[in-house]
Amino acid sequence: MPRPLLRPLPRFSARLPSRLREERGSIIAEFPLVMVLVVGLALTLTQLALFVYVRNGLIDAAVQGAHHASLYGNGVEDGTNRTYAIADRRFHSLVDPEVSADRTADGMITVRVRADLPLVGFIGPRGGLVVEGHAVDEDSL
Repeated sequence: MPRPLLRPLPRFSARLPSRLREERGSIIAEFPLVMVLVVGLALTLTQLALFVYVRNGLIDAAVQGAHHASLYGNGVEDGTNRTYAIADRRFHSLVDPEVSADRTADGMITVRVRADLPLVGFIGPRGGLVVEGHAVDEDSL
């Protein structure tokens, strides 16, 4: 009878003490690895919530500014001032918006707000977030 080319490996687990075969103590290594993932996910969700809050706040300020500028007797300067005031009151100078407003020939007022895109806290690329608010000018009716 020929000898097999590959012989079975000896069973190492039979030689190991039962203490080494158990999984007791593996939580010590598992806990920090899982917590890094959980904390990273929580920080990512918090940053996403901050981005949505800033974006919605600037949209609200732009729409309110456009509406204020469209009222009878008001101009686009009144709309930009109103937009600055709302953004400053909401964000307490953490977001420094650049506001521009213009009136088109067909009677639409557009207020455009450009601000920093909050990527890490309130820090991000300058002018990365642009929102607009529109309203129909009552003077043109």
